[in-house]
Amino acid sequence: MDNNLNVKILESYVEIDKIHDDVNNKIFNFITKANELVELSDDDYQIEKTLKLNKISLKGYVLDSDLCNQLNENNMNDYSIDELKNYIMQYEKSFNTDYSQYLLALSLYELIENIEKLVDSKIELEINELSNIIQNISDIKNTDKTNYENLYLNFKNQLDNCFKENKLDEKSYGICIQILNDIFNFYISGYPNIPDEYLYHEED
Repeated sequence: MDNNLNVKILESYVEIDKIHDDVNNKIFNFITKANELVELSDDDYQIEKTLKLNKISLKGYVLDSDLCNQLNENNMNDYSIDELKNYIMQYEKSFNTDYSQYLLALSLYELIENIEKLVDSKIELEINELSNIIQNISDIKNTDKTNYENLYLNFKNQLDNCFKENKLDEKSYGICIQILNDIFNFYISGYPNIPDEYLYHEED
């Protein structure tokens, strides 16, 4: 039994789990603030199913604002999010208007980017950890989706062999399978979706 390997897997799992919790907390935070924006925008903005669609929606909502239209007319259409926040705050002062909904939209956009980075770092960590046990685990990054099934069976087979050869104890084996499933889920489905109950549904 390779105790060092088993201890390392447990330690990695604690770290992976921490990132996983952080992602879930940030998604919940996003949903809470996004609901505020739905109200502030009088339903102009609606919470979308995927993070990508929310980014598109938030971007569209901000770019449709008077301020962005004005910037556009002045041929100022190449600005960072931070620059845009500054423009909004200056605009609010100059015209004594409340543009907090657009600042909220920008902070939501940044929150999504933050969630995506966290998920990326979690998957990277998972692949790195399994690379100590599974040969060519990083092949998944460049493999066509049609070959995922074969690739998964190959990787799982390697884990099964480590378990049979007593390199992994039962707990570590279970963790490795869980991590492997998480990696494949990400490559198949992408970033986590917003749960259905938080989405806007037309009344029947």
